[in-house]
Amino acid sequence: MRIFSLFNIIKLKESVLNSLTKRLYSNVQFLTKMADEKEFSVEAPWGKIRGVTWGNPSHPPVLVVHGKLDVCTGFRPLVKLLPATFYYVAIDLPGNGRSDHLPRGVRYTVFDLVPAVEVVKKRFGWDRFIYMGHSLGALIGKIYNIAHPGDITRVVELDPVPAHHTWPTTREALRAWYQVYYGSYEETKYKKFHGTPETAPKYTYEKAQQLMMASRNMTKEASAQVLERCLEPAGNGLYRFTYDQRMKEVTVLPFSGELLRKIYTSATTPTFAVIAQAEIDRKMYETCEFVWDLSAWPNKNYSFKIVDGSHDVHVYNPQCLAEDVAKFLLEHFKAKL
Repeated sequence: MRIFSLFNIIKLKESVLNSLTKRLYSNVQFLTKMADEKEFSVEAPWGKIRGVTWGNPSHPPVLVVHGKLDVCTGFRPLVKLLPATFYYVAIDLPGNGRSDHLPRGVRYTVFDLVPAVEVVKKRFGWDRFIYMGHSLGALIGKIYNIAHPGDITRVVELDPVPAHHTWPTTREALRAWYQVYYGSYEETKYKKFHGTPETAPKYTYEKAQQLMMASRNMTKEASAQVLERCLEPAGNGLYRFTYDQRMKEVTVLPFSGELLRKIYTSATTPTFAVIAQAEIDRKMYETCEFVWDLSAWPNKNYSFKIVDGSHDVHVYNPQCLAEDVAKFLLEHFKAKL
């Protein structure tokens, strides 16, 4: 009789939790319409980190980090479809958007961008937070999670291609890796990468938008979400991009697919990955097929979804992934219960 009662209690608790998730998700669209967008700026040792927030700061925080040559407002179309039961803080990484650049004269490596996450966490006074990263932002989150275990409670990875760049473990491959990432110290390239904003190319807004749409396979509407933070007037009706040129070649380590598998799949933080079919077709995950092999994750804390679209699908078609991301985030409340 006691065993039967215990079983009923467990089933009842599961039912209540599942009902809570459904109820929360059923209100997603209504709730997110109430979330106001606000600008913020925090001080880092090298300058200011700027970004935007959505929602109530008393709610559980979700730190949102973009990829290479991108800005925080690129997440706006997706966040509008996510639960307002969270507080979304989206940053412009150093050298991107309206955030200050890193000091002149050195390269950008992925490890030099990780401290931006720590600065924001401390300035907002968080003990723990949820992390959502796109592209390079996903890799930054992986490294932060290794360096600061326990800070991140859940992870959403939006097409984390750079986290899965690999190199053969040979002497020749290491030589090639060095030339790719450190050839920029050659005189001509150095001047280009370390120039001032005044030396940057100038475009009409229409031309800048065409370049953005072509390079990132974006719609006109989606590109506008990004351009608003990465263009500045350059006189005579022209504009220039505010990106730090060094962001074009952010250094990642020459790890093999097998080594990445060993490092990534040992994580214990619940993780949900969205993978773009177009990037699979381009063989961007060819050496890291564990991203869609659930048996490779011994802690059973990983899930994924493959969606039709390209690398920036979260900007131009967030509807194809918003529901899955929302449900994963809402698991936060079930985990606390």
